[in-house]
Amino acid sequence: MLFFGPDGERQPERDVRERKAKAICAQCPVRNECLDYALSRPEKYGTWGGLNEDERASERRRRMRRAASAGISAA
Repeated sequence: MLFFGPDGERQPERDVRERKAKAICAQCPVRNECLDYALSRPEKYGTWGGLNEDERASERRRRMRRAASAGISAA
């Protein structure tokens, strides 16, 4: 259960689990595709493409801002 935490998981255990999952993701040849998949859907839990839930939420916002600025400059 490296990519999804169990119910009641405490923060220190979560940190260790996520670090191990991210190490696997770092070597994965489909990491970018995995992340794109998770960002295009409401994947709220787990490690996807090397990012945890909070990191994916930040990445979604970053991509939305980038898309919005690209739309504004194209006008």
